[in-house]
Amino acid sequence: MANKMKCLTRRLTLAGVAAATLWLSGCAVVAEMPVARLQLDSAGETRVGEAVTPRLLQLLGGPYHDRQLASDLKRLAARNGSGLVEVVVADRSEQALYALPGNRLILTRGLLAGVRNGEELNALLVRGRNSYTGGMTRTMAGAVRELESKKSDPLDPDAAEIRLAAGFAERPCDGYCLTGLLAGLAGRADLPKSVARLAELRPGYDTLARAQEIEAAGDSSRAIALLLQAAGETPDEPRLLGSLGLAYLRAGQLQPARLHLQKSVKLQPNYYRTQMGLGFLYLQTTRLDEARRALEASAALLPVTENLFLLGETHEKSGNPGRAKEYYRRVVQHDSTGKLGREARARLARLGER
Repeated sequence: MANKMKCLTRRLTLAGVAAATLWLSGCAVVAEMPVARLQLDSAGETRVGEAVTPRLLQLLGGPYHDRQLASDLKRLAARNGSGLVEVVVADRSEQALYALPGNRLILTRGLLAGVRNGEELNALLVRGRNSYTGGMTRTMAGAVRELESKKSDPLDPDAAEIRLAAGFAERPCDGYCLTGLLAGLAGRADLPKSVARLAELRPGYDTLARAQEIEAAGDSSRAIALLLQAAGETPDEPRLLGSLGLAYLRAGQLQPARLHLQKSVKLQPNYYRTQMGLGFLYLQTTRLDEARRALEASAALLPVTENLFLLGETHEKSGNPGRAKEYYRRVVQHDSTGKLGREARARLARLGER
């Protein structure tokens, strides 16, 4: 990422593996003052919105897996004349919405779990869309110009649409912004069942948050016990299953890690972190074709140096040194002084590249 990016990373370390450390979290943009409104015509806003939405969803936790919820929100948006082209739900517990160019709106699962009635939901869809004003930081405006003038490389972690998505990730409508959107509502209409059920899931996600704090403090056994409790009380939630699988993976317990990661990916195949975790696990158990498929899926959703490095290792172990070097070069390019970058450079040297 550019110089104005901060990487907030968390380690996943397994004993006796070739890639000793896998970093599993994303990057955040250092706050910048907005510049004047960027002048885009409707076609330009549509292109930017189409490019940014899938990348931003990855940064926010992937798309929530409930198809009925997606259908209900689309129907309500159309019925209420919100003007939205697309409304999607991010699998994230924080309460926020993200209004994007091209009449696109991302709501978080946590925000919908706190909606009390149909009027509040309608306000989020109608008024939330209007919270996009076109103001962007200089970094974001530069990314828009690059997006308009240059063909994007889908495996570039520093691609314009990814930098732009990271910028929007730091500019949610939350707190006072949400309070303003919901002010003065009477609150009589019922919520769709798909929205109302999200409130029932909050205890499980509260337990997830506690488990993550406990694991970060070094008590993986207690964290896994809490995650098992949460997954049992709130079944078939891919975020909980994926978190449990990754916790088992960090603890070196590969069999339960595989079972939970596979189920998480089956429910939510379009999230880069769980695909990357599953690919990492397959790589350690020499299931190389499955590792490659999972890691390619991860990199297609959001290329980061971690899944690119693991793809390089997968090709190297599969006897494809030419392909391995392609991925290692990308890692060196984007992480030249970091741990993965140094390891990739060493592997390139071992494969005969100076």
